[in-house]
Amino acid sequence: MAVTAGAAWFAAMFALGFLLGPVRILLLEPRLGATGAVLVEAVPMLAAMWWLAPRVARLFAVPPDIGARLLMGGAGLALLVAAETVLAALLRGRGPGFWLERPRTPDGLVYLGLLAVFFLMPLLRRRA
Repeated sequence: MAVTAGAAWFAAMFALGFLLGPVRILLLEPRLGATGAVLVEAVPMLAAMWWLAPRVARLFAVPPDIGARLLMGGAGLALLVAAETVLAALLRGRGPGFWLERPRTPDGLVYLGLLAVFFLMPLLRRRA
């Protein structure tokens, strides 16, 4: 149940990111720069994580214990990293090494922080 919930957690957040990504890249980055654009995109992403995590967990009957919630977050994160890696290869011709470049830029650090929150949110919202 936690792994299935993690897949649903991934799908919901990936869909939102897929919708917001073009807005960030095409509209926000030219005006605000990469870091500003990622920070603006982070607001609805964090709000969605906060709202969705307990609902997905409840829908899939994930118990509030630490292990189950970390499994849900970890399964979602694994799927998200895999999807991002595939999309980077297909859309930008980048290999998996781009993950090593992420911490070298402020916008990359913000993104990695969002990934950490994505992983932990099912645990953080386990009493909601």
